[in-house]
Amino acid sequence: MEIEFLKMQGCGDDSILLRAAQLPPGFDSELPAVARKMLDRRFGVGANTLIFMGAMEETGLFARGFDAAGEEPPLPCHAARCVARYASDSGAAGGQDFMVQTSDSRMRVQIIDSTNVRVDMGMPMASETRAEITEKPSESFTKNLLVDGKNVSYTPISLGRSYAMFFLPDLAFPLNRTARHIAEQPDFPALTGIGFVQVYNREQLRLRAWEAEGDTPGDECACAAAALVASVVNGFTDREVFIHLRGGDVFLQWDEADNHLWLTGPAVYVFTGTYDYEPPAARGAAAGPGEAAKG
Repeated sequence: MEIEFLKMQGCGDDSILLRAAQLPPGFDSELPAVARKMLDRRFGVGANTLIFMGAMEETGLFARGFDAAGEEPPLPCHAARCVARYASDSGAAGGQDFMVQTSDSRMRVQIIDSTNVRVDMGMPMASETRAEITEKPSESFTKNLLVDGKNVSYTPISLGRSYAMFFLPDLAFPLNRTARHIAEQPDFPALTGIGFVQVYNREQLRLRAWEAEGDTPGDECACAAAALVASVVNGFTDREVFIHLRGGDVFLQWDEADNHLWLTGPAVYVFTGTYDYEPPAARGAAAGPGEAAKG
């Protein structure tokens, strides 16, 4: 069967979008296998996330995201912006401010202009106590870690998962090797994402993110939101900053009224195409590759 797809990207984090209305009933059971094939950058279309998007009578828009292993982690913010952009342009979502139901939450999105989408990232929490963080520059959130006999300080922030934010004068060092070394320290919390932050001024930060599961950026946006909170509580920046990521810039706001973090960033169309997919039942036990992409 031929699967029509749309490829999009946000700050270089690319996604393949499939529309439920264009697929046969029950196709969602095939999604893990489809993700493993289509996301492969050598033998498939190539992307970080496969998005399965459609409409639900009860909640409106829904989107499920699968990674290259066929697993369904929380939908990354870069991918969520792509969903919102297409939903707005295609008429699948009414208005410019709406909700997207994901596998584990409901996400509020706002269409800003022809390129940028604003996403509610939730409220920051203390990693250990899970208490809500509010701006208290006089209160210390810093923790110390012993690395190779030297004390290194970081600020722990939780946004659904825990992040450790390290502030450095520059980012000219081997990021993956350094992050792995930090994560291996016995006193460092397990499965904690790491963000290396360079403060340019009170309105600009530079961020490099690393995920505990491996040398991948993970949800760069959540790490960026944690970087804003950490920079504010340490007195480095104001509550609105531009954060320079590897693939582009995002704008972060920490709203005083409801304590929510908002991220605004691009969602860009790349290309459309069709993918020849043969379900396992049709391939049989001795099937060969059998799939190809057509742009």
